[in-house]
Amino acid sequence: MLAAEAMRLASVEALSPTAAILAGGPFPTMARDKVFDSQAIRYEDLIDGVDFTPSIAVYTDDSRSVRRGDGATSTIGFASATLTVVCDLSVGITGEGDPYADAMATTDPVARLVLGALCSQVKQTLVRGPTSAAFRRIVKSVDEVRIDSFALPDMGLRWMRNTMRFSCTIADDEFTDAAGLPQPIQRLMQALPAGSYAKAKLLALHAAFLATDRDALDAIVFSTRGNPAIDGPEGSAL
Repeated sequence: MLAAEAMRLASVEALSPTAAILAGGPFPTMARDKVFDSQAIRYEDLIDGVDFTPSIAVYTDDSRSVRRGDGATSTIGFASATLTVVCDLSVGITGEGDPYADAMATTDPVARLVLGALCSQVKQTLVRGPTSAAFRRIVKSVDEVRIDSFALPDMGLRWMRNTMRFSCTIADDEFTDAAGLPQPIQRLMQALPAGSYAKAKLLALHAAFLATDRDALDAIVFSTRGNPAIDGPEGSAL
């Protein structure tokens, strides 16, 4: 469902606005520009000389569209999707093999507060922040926010990673015969600022959607007697 992908791309722009990246700030969260689409932070993205790098990764985990009623068509339904936001306090892991980035494994209470603050900033940004206007044009409502920690309590292991799941009611895809992306993802593409990560991805996808080629309707014939297809036009009453 492209509307669900539009939701995710709009969240990337909301959490790391193009204007803030170009100007060097301010950013809506302490992760700053460390916001990644459908992937985790990499080792080369870590900030040198700090205890940890706050980072955000966003994913679309599931989506669905339910028909609006027994008498409704299958074209547009009630759509929903889950936006998953993974918030990490990331550090570099070195040793055997190539170095990589992972969530910090610690029980530091101060770091836990920082992680909680990052999650709060993410929620505030998406549900009411000024940078998420395009996001909220696609997401009609956020029906539930669930936050799960990454831990193995029985083994005494906890990582500085929280997974936020936003259960959202969204606008369904609206297809036409015209070339280009369907709505609402096309409206998102037009609203995004030039040079943004999300807009570049959508412009490339936009070109892949060709116009629908349908056979033209020749005529409509009404008759009160006979079968015009068999008897010919002389049997037509209208």
